[in-house]
Amino acid sequence: ETKEEELNELRDSLSSKDNNYSGLSNKLYNYNLLLGSTELVGKGIIITLEDGDSSIIKGFASDYIVHDGDILEIINSLKNAGAEAISVNGQRIINTTAITCAGNVILINGEKIAAPFVIRAIGSPLSLYSSLKIPGGYLERVEEGGVQVKIEQVDKETIVIPKYEGVYKFKYASIYE
Repeated sequence: ETKEEELNELRDSLSSKDNNYSGLSNKLYNYNLLLGSTELVGKGIIITLEDGDSSIIKGFASDYIVHDGDILEIINSLKNAGAEAISVNGQRIINTTAITCAGNVILINGEKIAAPFVIRAIGSPLSLYSSLKIPGGYLERVEEGGVQVKIEQVDKETIVIPKYEGVYKFKYASIYE
């Protein structure tokens, strides 16, 4: 937060000295959108996934539990359908987000997340919904396994996707000069 304040002060200083500042400011805004470092609001879809009731489900116990792979499949479907921003239980999904199993919880951006899993996505509500409700699609198979699924289309700009709070680290990449 301190660094953001310093950055805002620097922007204010530059804007009074540089006529080209507004163009640079627009580029910076767009880059922040792409990086996920800006909170966003819009219309879209909300999906809630919850483990099924083991006392009424027949078959394998793992079929009625939400797994990291289930969340990954849904996120990929949403991205393919044009989702502009996605979060899971308040964790912003960015291009380097890791989603892995950690016992009875799932790690997202290094944070432990437990069921129920609430996935929020900003984009065309109809396109996002349709991508998930394809007959015979992944979500239908998950539901048949016993996972409880609720999908809500939100046609008003009320879905809030938080900004990414982590640190960007690159182990192998560097700027080519």
